[in-house]
Amino acid sequence: EWTPPKCIIVWGNNPVPTCPDAFHGHWVVECMKRGAKVITVDTRTTWMASRSEIHLQIRPGTDGALALAMAHVIINEKLYDKEFVEKWTVGFDELKQHVAGFTPEWAEKVTSVPAAQIVEAATRYAVDKPSILEWGVALEQNPNCLQTVRAVSLLRGLTGNMDVPGADILGMDIIKPYPV
Repeated sequence: EWTPPKCIIVWGNNPVPTCPDAFHGHWVVECMKRGAKVITVDTRTTWMASRSEIHLQIRPGTDGALALAMAHVIINEKLYDKEFVEKWTVGFDELKQHVAGFTPEWAEKVTSVPAAQIVEAATRYAVDKPSILEWGVALEQNPNCLQTVRAVSLLRGLTGNMDVPGADILGMDIIKPYPV
């Protein structure tokens, strides 16, 4: 028994033909069949992007700007999970202040993604719970990798899409050593 997510963000990842990091494409397709809405963040129109509800066709290397703008929307539209943020995070007020200038309109100029699409994607990820966010090596293969991954990871914490059925899981013993 498992709970499928209502929303899946596939960020710089092409799981159907590649199955990276055990993020299996057949699982994503099965979730889509069960009603999960997919948001793809990719510079290319991949198979996944062409079947997504929203395709954020980002300019290469601007993923951090997109993540900060999505955080801006989630915080300023009060879409964040207040209980999760209060219980499990630190520095929310500082983050709110930090992302104040990273509006969707600002991000549109940086990323080439229309501001309205940024708002729609951030809203869907925050509201259609449980949601998951899976990034690929595209985020990890740029000069600003660490800060980009940190910015994208903020979205999970803001929305509380962590360690609940149908959302991203925190597991210590998920992948067993070889040989088993």
